[in-house]
Amino acid sequence: MARRRLLTGDERRRLFDPPVQETAIIGHYTLSAEDVELVGRRYGPANRLGLAAQIALMRHPGFGLQPEIGLPDVILQYLAAQLFVDPSSFSAYGQRAQTRTDHADLVARYLGIRPFRRGDLALALNLAAQAAEYTDRGEPIVRALMVGLKGERFILPSGDTLERAGLAGRARARKAAAAAIVEGLSSAELTRLDELVINNPDFGMTPLAWLRNFEEAPTAANINGLLERLRYVRGIGIHPVVGGAIPEFRFAQFVREGGVAPAFLLSDYSVNRRRATLTAAVIDLEARLADAAIQMFDRLIGGMFTRARRGRERRYQDSIQSVGQLMRLEAPRVFRRQFSFGYAAISRFSRAA
Repeated sequence: MARRRLLTGDERRRLFDPPVQETAIIGHYTLSAEDVELVGRRYGPANRLGLAAQIALMRHPGFGLQPEIGLPDVILQYLAAQLFVDPSSFSAYGQRAQTRTDHADLVARYLGIRPFRRGDLALALNLAAQAAEYTDRGEPIVRALMVGLKGERFILPSGDTLERAGLAGRARARKAAAAAIVEGLSSAELTRLDELVINNPDFGMTPLAWLRNFEEAPTAANINGLLERLRYVRGIGIHPVVGGAIPEFRFAQFVREGGVAPAFLLSDYSVNRRRATLTAAVIDLEARLADAAIQMFDRLIGGMFTRARRGRERRYQDSIQSVGQLMRLEAPRVFRRQFSFGYAAISRFSRAA
């Protein structure tokens, strides 16, 4: 079974490999006068360049010189130029493993840093968990872990160790967030939450599925259905302030999960995780149901006004047509009465013609 990964290949390269961009090389690998003085005490260009590489890589990324990984040529050339030695001399460095070890110890004392030991894992997990309170993404978690360990004056452990610590820290952050939410709930509230994922014969499904399944068409029956669901949710008694017990990001994660996870999947969660997810789902459902009821009421009333306006307009159009017909029927009679002399003259003229 493949081991779980926190980082992608690109993320590992960004975090663990020495940079090769010119500005980054200048920023990270420019030697100070003290560095040059320390390096200058070594005998031979290979040892001087090798020691400079140890100093540079202990500072950034923070692992020190790793023979199995090597050193990019552009960094090697930049260091060699500062020491006025031939970059090719590096190939002769560390032919004795003890030389590399002695130099690594010397650089650690010079920089005031120490190796990472098994007993330091607890600190690494705490640092990773703190970073994971605000994100689930692997790269920010491991980056924060690296910064934290360097701040504690450690030589960084291997990339695999950092990744495993990041995974464990993220899991710890998730568990801590779930526990913080559940701690703020009463036993009665917890019981009502547990009932959400148990089939209820009154609904023909779990209460959670029933709460999620509401109609959106603006009808009186549907608005009553929304209000019934809203009463049920409020009857659970979860106050929205419960979500403030954890960082906003973590609560939003529970909301997203609680909005889509089916009841059978939630039933398989650990107790705290299930209850925390349901708590977030209930808080979110209360807000969504209230908003949906208000919007449906607005649409229902708006539809009533629209229908009334259209009926009034139809009646107005009908009355215009009726008045027009009456005017056409009455016009000849009015004309004859008001213009009888002219009408008679026209009639006589017409007959004479």
